[in-house]
Amino acid sequence: MSKLEQAIFTSAVTDRAAGYQVVARSPGVRDADARELSTWCPSHDALLESGPNAVSFNFHPLPSGAWCVSRTVPAGWEYSGRGGVRVYTHCLLVPTEVLARFANNPFAVLKAATAGGLLDVIDPLPERLPTVSLMGGAAPVDQSLLLQLAGHPGPQAMAVFLQTAFDAACLAVIGEPSPERLIAGLMSCLPPACRCEFSFSTGLKFSPRRPFRLITVPDDPPQQRWLAHQHNVSVLDLSGRTPLPALPLDGWAQFIQRALSTGHTAMLAAQLSKRRFNLSPTDLSALGLQLLEDLEASAFSESRDESPDESSSRVPSPERLAAPGEEATEERDIQHAHAAHRRFEKTVAGSSRVDPPAAGESAVSPRSERTAAAPPSTLLEADTPEVQEKLERLDDLVFDAIQGQTAALDQLQAYWPAVKTELGDALLAESREQYLRYALMVWEECIAQDGARNPDRAIHALDVLCLLFDEC
Repeated sequence: MSKLEQAIFTSAVTDRAAGYQVVARSPGVRDADARELSTWCPSHDALLESGPNAVSFNFHPLPSGAWCVSRTVPAGWEYSGRGGVRVYTHCLLVPTEVLARFANNPFAVLKAATAGGLLDVIDPLPERLPTVSLMGGAAPVDQSLLLQLAGHPGPQAMAVFLQTAFDAACLAVIGEPSPERLIAGLMSCLPPACRCEFSFSTGLKFSPRRPFRLITVPDDPPQQRWLAHQHNVSVLDLSGRTPLPALPLDGWAQFIQRALSTGHTAMLAAQLSKRRFNLSPTDLSALGLQLLEDLEASAFSESRDESPDESSSRVPSPERLAAPGEEATEERDIQHAHAAHRRFEKTVAGSSRVDPPAAGESAVSPRSERTAAAPPSTLLEADTPEVQEKLERLDDLVFDAIQGQTAALDQLQAYWPAVKTELGDALLAESREQYLRYALMVWEECIAQDGARNPDRAIHALDVLCLLFDEC
């Protein structure tokens, strides 16, 4: 449970002023943050929609280092009697450590806060607000949302959305599904460490005084043309009515496109679950190229394991996708990571691989979910980046040894005695528990209904368990 400060910005007459202002706040809201809220929060006629169900979800930084997660709705009429609706914004000031608990995903915070009634309209307006508690947390990726967006607007559109968001100072997006689902999907396509780079509003009109990086556009061609002529604003139409812009995709956008188009959302979720303490947006292209290479290698390995009849019914081993509007060339088909990117190698754990669905089985069947367990290092609470690196190294050795790599088992035999003394009793017990779960999943997968399918892999898993539990 964590404590959050809160504030309400709306139109009212108070002993300080009349009009739009911070009318109430909790005791811990600093003056500098309150002034910043007065800049970012909307006033009269700022909502894109005009009906009673209009809403905008918003996210932006504050001077204190906290983050404002807010909800804007119409709430009655202006006090002045000029005939307009009163715009009401309820702000939660979320500390960095609390946002991290929700995987740096403002939509996860909004979901928890809404469920707890923290963003309900308060009428009559209070003079003061209490500090509130927020419980829970969130997984790094909403896989069901990604599967929906892979269907519509599609992998190519999501990759272009991601690339344009990286490149633009302010991106105004048009399209279906709803704006908040598109922006939430973009968040689920980014590592948690990079999500705070993108402030957004899902339902406010453009204003230069609110420098959001992501905004939405109404389905109104004159308004869209006007917005496209504003300084530092790019407009992207994902509605499908117009062709996507032809632009080069960097390594991360290529990886997202390939993961969504091949149904590897579980691998994507596993990668985004890994704690990368020092990851910055400038690292993403290199990381994406490495993960793309790993994904292609995994797909090639799967295609080799299939019978000729099975492989002929599948899409050929993936090449590098050309940018929209760009013809693929033989020279550009496969792009390899450079040697300088070795810090990102071996980031795909064995448990993140998803087997191709069997005949009649959906891509998100229970079998696929079992195969897509997150690497144990992502489920453990490491105290320092150094310990986290050791856990990730342990993941790599364990998974490679279970895959039958003799060299990895030899290295694990040397590495395990040293690392287990550094983990401490709690992390040691949790590590063993997570690897046991993984080995049991491997064992189940190796037994088909008609008998043993891959007994060698089951034996490798048993060898690794014996080592981890000091039985050999």
